[in-house]
Amino acid sequence: MTVPGLLGGRWPGSPSRRLPDDDPEGKLLMSPNNLTKEELLQEIGELRHRLTRLEESEAWLAQIEEGLLSSEREKALLLDAMVEPVFYLDRDLRVIWSNRAAGDSLGLTFGQLVGSQFGEPWAGASQPVLPVNDALQTGRPQEREIVSRDGRVWFLRVYPVRGGDGEVTGLLAALLDVTRRKRAEEELQRSLEKLQSAFEGVVQAMGMAMEMKDLYTSGHQQRVAHLACALAEELGLSEHRVEGLRVAGLLHDLGKISVATEILSKPGKINEYEYALIKGHPQIGCDILRGIEFPWPVAQIILQHHERLDGSGYPGGLLEEDILLEAKILGVADVVEAMSSHRPYRPAIGVAEALEEISRNKGTLYDPEVVETCIRLFTEKDFNLGYGP
Repeated sequence: MTVPGLLGGRWPGSPSRRLPDDDPEGKLLMSPNNLTKEELLQEIGELRHRLTRLEESEAWLAQIEEGLLSSEREKALLLDAMVEPVFYLDRDLRVIWSNRAAGDSLGLTFGQLVGSQFGEPWAGASQPVLPVNDALQTGRPQEREIVSRDGRVWFLRVYPVRGGDGEVTGLLAALLDVTRRKRAEEELQRSLEKLQSAFEGVVQAMGMAMEMKDLYTSGHQQRVAHLACALAEELGLSEHRVEGLRVAGLLHDLGKISVATEILSKPGKINEYEYALIKGHPQIGCDILRGIEFPWPVAQIILQHHERLDGSGYPGGLLEEDILLEAKILGVADVVEAMSSHRPYRPAIGVAEALEEISRNKGTLYDPEVVETCIRLFTEKDFNLGYGP
């Protein structure tokens, strides 16, 4: 009878019991006759103990394996419960795994997806979509809208996956079908464009309604709006404020619709009563527009466009700090255009004289920065009001 278990020149369980030099193969020790009964029982006990520990290790490994399998199953269940397609890609941008929604979104099976180039199902080409390449190259998350071959629009997010050394080992790509939202946005944009067009038509019609009463000032409001917007842009106002000023410019004389045509087109000097009627047009224009919810203070700009820094303007006699910047701009543009144009009671004075007028009164009647900007527009940037030199 032999007892296996010789390890590294030692008998298992007997670290001090070495093989004799004249018995290198352990034949003497392996013979039961060379062991006492107690030693043999001790060695058998050691073997049983080792066998028990081996069985425990195997059971522990089996539990770990089952835990890993359970974790994989749970992960698969969680991913398959998602309605958004999810893909895991290797560094070659090929699909390693995906959830059920990924296959459903493309009409492909899991087997058809695995191993395929990520870009193929989306663009019908081997070149992957750009956000995936960007995420791999930069190591940072990327997002972008892409279009699948059936015309659907997807919002794609790509996340780099890093290994223990910090290097990118793969990519996680998640998609959200935004086709309906995108189409709704496009429809909303078309509706907004129609509303904008209708709004423009209403503004133009209101301006024309006033100008029909006074043919001598035809085009005045458009030219004032043109100059006022140019001034606002030079002064650095936002696009939003410039647009509000444009609308106010197109309607700034709307209140004159309440003034008799005979007064507006009177060739001679008007009397104090007639002048008082004309001076009421900012207030009347404001009253007409006050109930309209513009996204800008259009009514207030119109109300204040004849106010002056020193309080000598009308209708409120406001001082500099109480006047809107847009109203200061509109006031300068109104004066320059009016002096440059023909009126029934006088010929056109000209742009040069108009610029001299605002320069002479800057800081008193007109905002200095607005005046300097206006002069620079005409003298350095060749601004034209739109009716010739």
